[in-house]
Amino acid sequence: MYKSLMFSIAALGLCAAQVASATEYDIQIEEGAFYPEITYLVPGDSVKFVNNNGGTVKVVSGDSTWDSGDLGIGQSYLLAVSPETALGFSLAADSEISGQLSFDLAPLSLDDAAFEENGEGTAPESSN
Repeated sequence: MYKSLMFSIAALGLCAAQVASATEYDIQIEEGAFYPEITYLVPGDSVKFVNNNGGTVKVVSGDSTWDSGDLGIGQSYLLAVSPETALGFSLAADSEISGQLSFDLAPLSLDDAAFEENGEGTAPESSN
């Protein structure tokens, strides 16, 4: 009885650990740019567009399947991302100001590359 109960608890814990939780990413709308310009995520995540611009803006998808509506200064729009979500976006008033959502793996940073090149997962020694 005790062994089967412990096995059930362990199996339940393993299943719970494998359930991915959604992440919310912020994209800041600045004067003349989105920051970050590319956001790496997975389906099920969400993206919050925050207007830090000097006036009202509207974010639109590249295929016009979604838009933020008019966002006043300091307002935000939350987009739930699915595999069908259009990943390219821009400002409605200026399509040159654009950004991208990506389901690709994020590229390694220089620090990550140095960490991996050192071998066996050890951090590089600092040089003073």
